[in-house]
Amino acid sequence: MSTGDGRSIETSSLYLVEDRVTTFEGSRWPFESGTCTAVKMAEAGFYYCGSVSNPDWVRCVVCHQDMEGWEESDNPTKEHKRSTPGCAYLKLKDPYKITFADVLELERCSIENYSSLEEEKLVNDLESLVDQMRDQLTAAVKNIQTTY
Repeated sequence: MSTGDGRSIETSSLYLVEDRVTTFEGSRWPFESGTCTAVKMAEAGFYYCGSVSNPDWVRCVVCHQDMEGWEESDNPTKEHKRSTPGCAYLKLKDPYKITFADVLELERCSIENYSSLEEEKLVNDLESLVDQMRDQLTAAVKNIQTTY
């Protein structure tokens, strides 16, 4: 997995707040004060994926929800809960006191969520391919009908 600026991210190393904060270092994250700082984003489960065109793009380490369009006054945890209320990361009592059992559960959920997202992409791609083939077959049949 990589960020928008080409940096490689290994999500399994990002279960600690401190590790997620490092993804914001040297980035284009636009907020250094207020409630939407890099630390607050990391505490809410997000790591930085931004780019020149999307400087405030983040992703949750567990549910893989991409979010952007942040404002300095946004509360990252509240926005995360609003966007994906079932995210397993949000069930942690204290993101700074994560246990080995927590990591195992977060990893299980992360893999499950990632698999679901990839499955959805594949299904959409397949449906698009079927539509293209249907259109091509319809055009071919019409061509044959007008020829004979």
